[in-house]
Amino acid sequence: MKFRARFEDGRTREVEAAENGRSRELALDGTSSRYDAAALGDGRWSLIAEDGAHAEVSVGREADGTVRVQIGPDVLRFELADELTARALAATGKGGSRRTGDVRAAIPGRVLRVLVAEGDTVEEGTTLLVLEAMKMENEVRARHAGRVRAVDVAAGQAVATGDVLVRFADD
Repeated sequence: MKFRARFEDGRTREVEAAENGRSRELALDGTSSRYDAAALGDGRWSLIAEDGAHAEVSVGREADGTVRVQIGPDVLRFELADELTARALAATGKGGSRRTGDVRAAIPGRVLRVLVAEGDTVEEGTTLLVLEAMKMENEVRARHAGRVRAVDVAAGQAVATGDVLVRFADD
């Protein structure tokens, strides 16, 4: 399956993934690598490369929908779109990095704490709220600096995937 990954710094890479039993093949921009993979649970994997190198990898989704991959101390965050969606976004001029707009729930859960209010000015990375999902607390962070236009949820409220949590002003 082919995807396009757009990283926080604006880089875009073509990703192709295939699996055959425990074997996984991953190609980044056409350069292919093969791994034996064993699921450890909770989005964690043990990977062994063809050269015998071993890594433990954690993969999950952030509340804003980005994919988070941690390999040892290194963390990568990126937006992932299938190839057709990526081409459609690029053709309509919407393929650029999102700088304004709504923060939506990436997974269903329950709002534990809301840490911002309407009118607050936040920096990129500021924790907006804490969402409990799958018995884990997930910090929902601002993807960019801006002014909070509205907070559409309250502590204790259940949310579904795609529900708007926080809206930013378009200033």
